[in-house]
Amino acid sequence: MSVNIWENYKTKTLSKPFLNWFTTILLTCFAGFFNIIYAQIEITSPVNNQVMQRDTLGFARIQITAYSYFPYQRIEAKLTALPGNPHTQVTTNFDIDQLSEGFLHTTIRAESGWYKLTLTGFSPNGFIDSTIVPRVGVGEVFLIAGNSNAMGLPDLGAKSATDNVITFNGTNKILNKENITVAPDLPMPAPKFSTIEAKSSLFPTGETSWYWGELGDMLSKKLNVPILFLNAAWAAANSENYRDGAMGKDAYNLYVGKNWPNRQPYSNIKNTLRYYNSWLGIRAVFWAHGENDAQHGFTEEAYFNNIKTLIDNSRRDAGYLSPWILARSSAGEVYPRPYQPVIDAQNRLFAIKNYQAYLGPNLDSVQIPRPKHGHFENINGGLQGLTMAATAWNRTLTDSFLKKSVPVQPKYVIHTGVTPSELKPGSSFLLPYTVAGSALTSIPVHAELLNDAGEFVDTVGVGNKTPLTITLPQNLKSGKYRLRVTGSMPIMPGSVSTAIYVNEATAHNQYLNRLEARKEGQLIHISWLVSANPDLRKMVLQKTTNGENYMDVSSIEAMDNEANSRIYSYADQNSGEGSIFYRVILEFSNGEIRFSPIATVFQNGAPPHFLVFPNPVTSQQFHLRSDTENQILECRLYDISGKEHRLTTNDREMAGTITARPISHLPAGNYILRITSDLGTSSQIILFR
Repeated sequence: MSVNIWENYKTKTLSKPFLNWFTTILLTCFAGFFNIIYAQIEITSPVNNQVMQRDTLGFARIQITAYSYFPYQRIEAKLTALPGNPHTQVTTNFDIDQLSEGFLHTTIRAESGWYKLTLTGFSPNGFIDSTIVPRVGVGEVFLIAGNSNAMGLPDLGAKSATDNVITFNGTNKILNKENITVAPDLPMPAPKFSTIEAKSSLFPTGETSWYWGELGDMLSKKLNVPILFLNAAWAAANSENYRDGAMGKDAYNLYVGKNWPNRQPYSNIKNTLRYYNSWLGIRAVFWAHGENDAQHGFTEEAYFNNIKTLIDNSRRDAGYLSPWILARSSAGEVYPRPYQPVIDAQNRLFAIKNYQAYLGPNLDSVQIPRPKHGHFENINGGLQGLTMAATAWNRTLTDSFLKKSVPVQPKYVIHTGVTPSELKPGSSFLLPYTVAGSALTSIPVHAELLNDAGEFVDTVGVGNKTPLTITLPQNLKSGKYRLRVTGSMPIMPGSVSTAIYVNEATAHNQYLNRLEARKEGQLIHISWLVSANPDLRKMVLQKTTNGENYMDVSSIEAMDNEANSRIYSYADQNSGEGSIFYRVILEFSNGEIRFSPIATVFQNGAPPHFLVFPNPVTSQQFHLRSDTENQILECRLYDISGKEHRLTTNDREMAGTITARPISHLPAGNYILRITSDLGTSSQIILFR
C-alpha cells in the first residue's frame, strides 16, 4: 500500500509546492540524527555521583535500571574502579529475556570506592554500543538534623570540599511574607548529586556547606571512601517543635508567633529518610541540637521525651531503624555554657539498651564564647570554629564506632519500566515494573508523576502487581513528565522513567517509545521500542525516499506486548545514496491506526544548524534544524514593529528538527525570528505568505 505522509501523519496539512521544497531540504537535513542524538542504551539509575551506603563488610548493591532501543544479543554491565579505588572491576550480563523487552534491570555488588558504570550492547551484526555513568560510589551516607548551627548560614567561612564529598544541591523551603519558613510535606524530588561547594545547598534545608564539607573530607581521607550528606536541619526549632511534628501537629515558632505549616520541621526528616535514605542507605542521623531548649529552660524530662518521640516516630514512619548520633550541643551566644538538663536527657537516651543512639562530639566546647550571631564561624585571621566543629565530629567517628553501628541498606528495589512517549491529559496506560530484593511476592505500590524538574506532581496509579494502570490528570498541562513507581513497605522510590510528553493538542497517544534507524553497509537497521499495550495487534514499517509517498517494507505481528514493553526490528536493503525516511503504523484491535514519528537515515550533505525552512513560509509553520551539541533554548518571533507573536514548538514530530507554529494566524509579511542557544542569540528574517 502507498499512503501520503501528510494526510495520515495527523499534522497540519501542507501545500504541494511546500512538499516538493520541503522534501529537497529534508533529504539534506538529518545527518545521522538518531545515531548522534539518542544513545541506543539509556541509564536512568544510578545517577552520576550517587553514593550507596556500604555494609559492615564494605560492600553495597548498586541497582541498575536502563532501557535499550536495539535488539542486542548481549548487554554487559561493568563497574570499573576509578583512580584511588584499589578494588577490581565487576561485570555482569543482563538476563536475555530483558533484551527483547528493552527494559533492563540488575544488581552489582561492589566494594567501597568510586566506579565508572558502563553498559555495552553487542549485536549479532557487529554493532557495539555503550553508555556510561561517570561516577558511582560506595561509601558513607549521613542525614544531618537539628537547628541552625547544623543547618548552616552563608558567609561565615564555609569551605568547598573535594570531589569525594557529595550532596543534592538544592532546598525545598521558602521564607514567606510572615517570616515563616515553609516547606511541603510531599514526596521528595528525584535528586541530582554533585560535589559540595562552599555555597552549595544540602537538600532539603542546608544553606551552605557549613562544616559538613570539611568533615566529609576528613572522613573520606580517613576511610578512603566517598561521603554523601543530606541536611534536614531547621532554624529556630526546639525539641517540642520536632515532637509536635512527629505526632502529626503543626509546630509553633516561638520567635515569630505562628505555626510552621505541613508538620515541619519533622516532615523533612521523615521524607528524606523515606525518599533518599531508603534506597541510598544510611550510616546514621547526625543530631546537633539543644541551644534553643537551653535558651528557653526546657527540663530534662521534656527534652528526653521530645527527642525520644522524634527518633521513635521517624523510625516508624521511615519503616526502618536508623542509628542516631547526638552531639553535645546546648551552649550558644545567649546561654554560653553547657546546659545540664539537655546533657542529662541525652545521657538517658544513650543508656537505653539496643536503642542505637550514640554519643556524638562535645560541641559545647567549640568556639566559646560564640560570635554575636550565635553560630560557628571560620573567622578570617581568628578562630576557625567551623573547622573545629568538623574536627570534633571526625574524632567521634572512629573505626570502633563504625564496627558497632549497623548501617541501613535498602530492603528492596523497584525498577520503573517503559512508558509511552506522548500522551493526552487524562490518558490511561499500562506501566510495567520489577521489584527486586524483597521476600514478598507482591507489595503495594503507587506511581508518582514528576515534572521536568523531578518534582512531585500527583499520584497517578495504585496497585500491587505489574503492569500498573496509570491515569494522568485531566487538567495536566502540556510539558515533559516522568514516572516513578514507589513501594510502601516501607516507602521505597523506584527508578525514574524516561520522559513522557503530555500534549494537550495531540489527537492520539503515542505508544511507541522510540524509533531508531542506522546504516551499516548495504543494510539499514530499523528498531522500535513499544510500551505495554494489550490492544496492539500489528505494525507496518514504511519508508519513503522522496518525502511524499510511503511504501510498506514489512508487516509485524505484536508479540507478548500485552503486559510488557517489546523491541521490534527489521533490516532493510539500502535503496540508494539519497536519504530515507521510516515510520511505523500501529494497528489496534478496535481498527484504529496510529503513526509514529519519523526516523531518517542521511546519506548526503547538510545545511547549517538553526536554518529556518521553508522560507518563505506558506502554511503557518516552519522548521529549524537542531544542533546536537548546542541546543536551541528559545525561539521568539517579532513583526517589523517589534510586537512579539507567540510560538508553539515541538521537537518530536521529525528527527533532527524543531517545528514552530504561531499561536495565532499571521498575515503575510516579514518577521524576525530570534534564536537563543548555548552559543548565544542570532536572528533571521522570515517571510510569511
